Amino acid sequence: MPRILALILLCIALLWVQPGHAGNDPLKLHAGQSTFTPTSNLRYWVDPDPASTEQDAETALQAGRFQPVVRWPPTFGFAEGVHWFALDLHNVDHPDESWLYVVEYALLDHLDLHLRYSNGREQRFVSGDREPYAARSVDHRHFNFALKLPPGQSVHSLLRVQTESSVQVPIAIYSDHAFLETHQRSQLGLGVYYGVLIGLLLYNLLIFLSVRDRSYPYYIGYVALFGLALACLNGISYQILWPTWPVWDDAMLLLAIGGSLTCMILFTNSFLELPTRQPKLAKTFRMAAWLLAAITLASPFITYRHAILLETASVFLLAFMMIGAGLSAWRHGYRPAYYFLLAWSFMVAGIVVYACVSFGLLPKNFVTEYGIQFGSSIEMILLSLGLAYRFKLLREQNLQLQLEATERLEVRVAERTTELNRAMGELRTANRRLHEFSLRDGLTGVHNRRYLDESLAHAVSQARERKAPIALLMLDIDHFKRINDSYGHLAGDDCLRAVADVLRNHVREGDDFVARYGGEEFVVLMPGATRDDAARRAEILRSEVAALRVDGHGETITLTISLGLAALDGGDLHSGPDKLIRAADAALYRAKRDGRNRLVIAD
Repeated sequence: MPRILALILLCIALLWVQPGHAGNDPLKLHAGQSTFTPTSNLRYWVDPDPASTEQDAETALQAGRFQPVVRWPPTFGFAEGVHWFALDLHNVDHPDESWLYVVEYALLDHLDLHLRYSNGREQRFVSGDREPYAARSVDHRHFNFALKLPPGQSVHSLLRVQTESSVQVPIAIYSDHAFLETHQRSQLGLGVYYGVLIGLLLYNLLIFLSVRDRSYPYYIGYVALFGLALACLNGISYQILWPTWPVWDDAMLLLAIGGSLTCMILFTNSFLELPTRQPKLAKTFRMAAWLLAAITLASPFITYRHAILLETASVFLLAFMMIGAGLSAWRHGYRPAYYFLLAWSFMVAGIVVYACVSFGLLPKNFVTEYGIQFGSSIEMILLSLGLAYRFKLLREQNLQLQLEATERLEVRVAERTTELNRAMGELRTANRRLHEFSLRDGLTGVHNRRYLDESLAHAVSQARERKAPIALLMLDIDHFKRINDSYGHLAGDDCLRAVADVLRNHVREGDDFVARYGGEEFVVLMPGATRDDAARRAEILRSEVAALRVDGHGETITLTISLGLAALDGGDLHSGPDKLIRAADAALYRAKRDGRNRLVIAD
């Protein structure tokens, strides 16, 4: 694989061409030739003033500030300012009068072409991907300007370019017939490319519908969005999809690039089986996908130049991440990673070439202009083959596992069934115990606060439905802190257990329940008990507790309790459990305030 990458980089280096030398001579149109490239005739000037006008350019031209183009085609990267290009044309003896001045780069925002013919006639054209498509003089994805230049006449042209995108101005002069031939070849190439993309989409969609492998939707999304991104780069999307919405072109390009990269990250994560094979790397890829998705969604709301630079940097970073993940998977014996690495080697080569052209590091020619199409086509085909190979391996593994499982199934089915039944029984028992334990106070054995909270609302609701009374008794051990301080917490625990035993022994089994409310506080809920009945039983509890004698490490501890009683009956049944708790708690507070060891009944 390193050899393949080295070979690709060598090929990229060989694409560089030495710059020619430009002069001030006009481009002469001779008979016998119908396509002309002004490599030695074009001059340029960069005006930092965004309001630069034709008069400014003519003044600069006369002052000799225009410079010859040092590299063809003219590429300046993401440069600021207004770029002016001066070119003189002279039809020496060519019989054709109709010519096209073509700028073969589709992402320039604003272009103004000023023409001044030798017979005094002047023309002005306006174009660009921020201008309505209908403003173009020729219906084509590239910027075309129609000229009338009979034999013996000349024309002086000034092209104004202002853009946030990469400044690439590959100018060519075509006769009508020559342009038609070039256009047909270009359309054929693009047709083949998008035909391959559509074929891959349909093929992999059909496979996904049959196998339901998660990798396929990510791959399909990647191919579709990448195809849309290239359509934006080639000017096809603006020509066909939204010719009346210029602002969409840049926004959709950013969304398509970011979306395709996000899908590719998810595809890599799934295809290389990173969650199971390399969980830490899988986590990194998921974070990268979320981050890139956020960048993508935010890209239409920041300047195009900053957004495209950010996404371009993301492309290179993610490319290295994916190649690194592929190499790691390959070293760990994952065979489909070979297809992945080979595919991304071609893709990276195409991306590098295109980026270098965008930033003015490589010249623009047929190979560099369409390098990303060549690389992506090979990449997508290889990834599709990789998916098929991966599915083949998975199917073989599944068949082997099924065969092994079938061979062992008859021997182990009875054993496993028995084990399962025993385990399920133990689980049910454990769940019952766990549930019961979760509703009991560990110290006293009575119900806990959780059980009270769950049961109180239900008990009040039932009383309301039956129109039956219900009473709640809240009690507190008097001077409990003094007991802990004097006799120790172990003795205090003994006191709590003794009180809990009294309460538990004096409730109606199946109807009432006792719960530890917290600390030394207990609650007794008495469904069906009237206020008077509950008060009578409360006094019995108070006297029973007062009769208790608890051993305090050689000393006898006597206990008293304070009680607050609240009851709902008759017209009060519309009240909820919260009111019952609050009323009982307030009554308990009055009992403690009035001297303790007594019962207070809430009003």
